[in-house]
Amino acid sequence: MTNNRIKRVLAWALLALGLSTLAAMPAQAETWIKAESENFTVYSSAPEKTTRGYVKKLEVFRNLTNLLLGSGDAGPKVRFEIYLLKNRDDIQVVRPSFSNNVAGVYFNCGEGTSAYGTAPGDGASEGNVDQSLIILFHEYSHYIMFQHARSYYPAWYIEGFAEYMSTAYPAKGKITVGEPSVIRGWTLAEDRWIGFEKILNPSFGFAGDKSNRDWDVERFYAQSWLLTHYMLSDPKRARDLNTYFAQVGNGADPIASFEESTGIKVNQLSSILKRYRASMSYLSIPIPDYPENKIQVTKLNPATSAYLLDRSLLTTCMQAEQGKAVLARLEKLKGDFAGDIAYQSALARAHLLFGKAEDAEAIIGPIVQKNPEDFEANYLMGRVYYQMGQAASGQDRTDYTDAARSFFMNAYQINKLNAPNLYFFSQSYEAQPDYPNTNALNAANGAHVLAPSVREYAVYAAYVNLAKDKRPEAIALLTPFVSNPHDRESAQRFQKAIDAIKEGKSAHEVMSTLN
Repeated sequence: MTNNRIKRVLAWALLALGLSTLAAMPAQAETWIKAESENFTVYSSAPEKTTRGYVKKLEVFRNLTNLLLGSGDAGPKVRFEIYLLKNRDDIQVVRPSFSNNVAGVYFNCGEGTSAYGTAPGDGASEGNVDQSLIILFHEYSHYIMFQHARSYYPAWYIEGFAEYMSTAYPAKGKITVGEPSVIRGWTLAEDRWIGFEKILNPSFGFAGDKSNRDWDVERFYAQSWLLTHYMLSDPKRARDLNTYFAQVGNGADPIASFEESTGIKVNQLSSILKRYRASMSYLSIPIPDYPENKIQVTKLNPATSAYLLDRSLLTTCMQAEQGKAVLARLEKLKGDFAGDIAYQSALARAHLLFGKAEDAEAIIGPIVQKNPEDFEANYLMGRVYYQMGQAASGQDRTDYTDAARSFFMNAYQINKLNAPNLYFFSQSYEAQPDYPNTNALNAANGAHVLAPSVREYAVYAAYVNLAKDKRPEAIALLTPFVSNPHDRESAQRFQKAIDAIKEGKSAHEVMSTLN
């Protein structure tokens, strides 16, 4: 397909939009608000006072994580997106397969990064313990850890650190560090611990192997939390951990490296930690409250609630069945939101991901012509043509990909801190004779810097770096994924890929190992 035909299609779509009429928007009982701070965007169906309180706590918590990890705010400012829901029923809209016990979840994939939680008063709180906030802190700790990860972390420490951070409680200019976990305390009180040689073994993680029972996983979390608490409670032990991480990350035996680095015998850990638990303490650190005037709250149009949650789900990498259901629900609203750009963009994205690219093109084409400064419209237009290019061949493939690249470039000029746009922008250079050129390399690395925990970005950036013979850089990109506690099989593939890089294998050979 030639670029001239692309222009004709866009012109036709623009005419079609001009002939449409704006229908009345449906009345909605529920109104969402959008609260923005320096580092968070919270869409909330909870009261404004509750939402502001959550945003303050999140900012104070972020200040704490930066303090503990020795990091400041020198990096790019990308707001972490959270959806604060009124009750757990809405969580089951997020993922219909979830049980009623799920109070929050964090998604991190190639389409975007976001978290969902429930507000106080939803039944998720016990006494003074806000379980929803604990879950958000746990998941955000994973996000922060990956933002700073430059080396291997074993599965027990990834989950143990998140549990350790999750109980932090910010109030009146202070925040606690290392408060006891009520839930993990119940598990440990059963006094049926599993051996630490199993917990330290890389083959045992979040799901463990098939022989692990549900109770084993609960004990894994509880004992990992307590071990992390113990190691971080003493400066020397904390420094010893870094030595251990380096050794086990280079393939050393996990038991021997732990004992050598820390001077602690693994078969004595249970008795050591049981004594420690009887007298463990926590810190209270002075951290200023987040200023009220730095939180901007916008009341969204009441009609927006008809599609806001479904729009958000399009960036969570749903399975096809749920994605098609979301597309169907958005399609039903089409007559009510003919002039709503946010809705039209969501519908176009839904068609792109779970329908036909041609249908997405017909929707987003007129929008980008009428609103050339709209980031979402340019990005989605680029995605549409890139996807069409992947299904084409010869000159059509080149034309589509060139068109996609021009839209990704437009989107980049509007927002330079969007990781998905940089990821696809880099790939749109594939038809160029010098691919991967410097632009492709910089865009790939940029996507990874903005979202280092996204597997797709890291793998692609590693490929581009390998193609440019930047082997140490490729190894650094892949290393954090060797410790994925949620998918041990995937973690093993990453280790094999790193070994292949060290052996001098080609970029394609390394990628085949990962795939």
